[in-house]
Amino acid sequence: MAHLAQVAREFRIGLKLLAASFAVIAILFIFFTGGQIVKNIFFPTPPPPPEQKFGKLPQVTFPAQNPQNFEYRINTLTGKLPIFTDACIFFDKEYHCQMKVYRVKKKEPSLVALKSARDKLKLLGFTENEARLSEEEYQWSNSSGQAIRMNILTGNFKILSNFLSEPLQPLTGEVARKEGAYEVVTRLLTNLDLEIEDLDKDISTLTYFKLENGALTKAQSLNEANFARLDLFQKNLDDHKIYYPGLTESIMHFLIKGDSSLPIVNASFSHFTPDEANSSTYPIKTAEVAFEDLKQGNALVFADNKGEKLIDITDVSLGYYIGDESQQYFLPIVIFKGKGFTAYVQAIP
Repeated sequence: MAHLAQVAREFRIGLKLLAASFAVIAILFIFFTGGQIVKNIFFPTPPPPPEQKFGKLPQVTFPAQNPQNFEYRINTLTGKLPIFTDACIFFDKEYHCQMKVYRVKKKEPSLVALKSARDKLKLLGFTENEARLSEEEYQWSNSSGQAIRMNILTGNFKILSNFLSEPLQPLTGEVARKEGAYEVVTRLLTNLDLEIEDLDKDISTLTYFKLENGALTKAQSLNEANFARLDLFQKNLDDHKIYYPGLTESIMHFLIKGDSSLPIVNASFSHFTPDEANSSTYPIKTAEVAFEDLKQGNALVFADNKGEKLIDITDVSLGYYIGDESQQYFLPIVIFKGKGFTAYVQAIP
């Protein structure tokens, strides 16, 4: 019995020591955590400086447009311009904002690039009338009179044909629906050995068109459509949407007609992918600074009602912009939205 009582006493002592140890650990945790909180309040850690390893960046080259005189009013849910919480840190009484800039992935020049392009296009029937348009751009045609103009280094291309002069027919078959049109287009891109992994089927769009007075106009429904236009859009980059020079139009688009062995009658495919292994952080503007640029007219503006003078800004966000072959980087932009209104402002100061 004495032995059992001694074991029970030692066990109780052990429990007390264990409880005391936990208490000491808790006190130390609270002390150091509280000290860290106090330090961050009175002596916050400065944000890491932007790397800026690409040097001075070129400005975003927006398409030219006629000046428009708008007045702007902030009408967000809070009544204020937002703080970009995913890009900005408050330090030393002001916000410090930065985002990654990505270099456009480039293909190295190749001595076999022309032969490789010929081999791929041969499988698609483009074997006739080869013509060199520039050092990197060539053109071929097929027996149906269609032509394809391709950059043999990047793979970007245009398809041209006299589709407006061909007999009209209703838009039918698999291409009359988004899933079918997307399948036809991605099949073509796969046959050309082009990257499609970053394309997002869900946000790509299909628009119906009809021929009216010798020109294409939007059709109200599939029933009156002669063509469908598929616009491809890329997946988000760092959780930010990628924007192009057209508001609802992509720089990767295909015009498709109904049941046919050659359904794609016109296309422009300019596809640029970010080199995710080659990025660098750069400072960006706050929403307030970008808003001043918008008011000064330093923006690419899309407005449904050109006669509107006062624009209510209801949403402000960040994104990336890519335009054409000359753009070397995916550059951050600030996007302002309102009813029937969107504007892009360069985010890099």
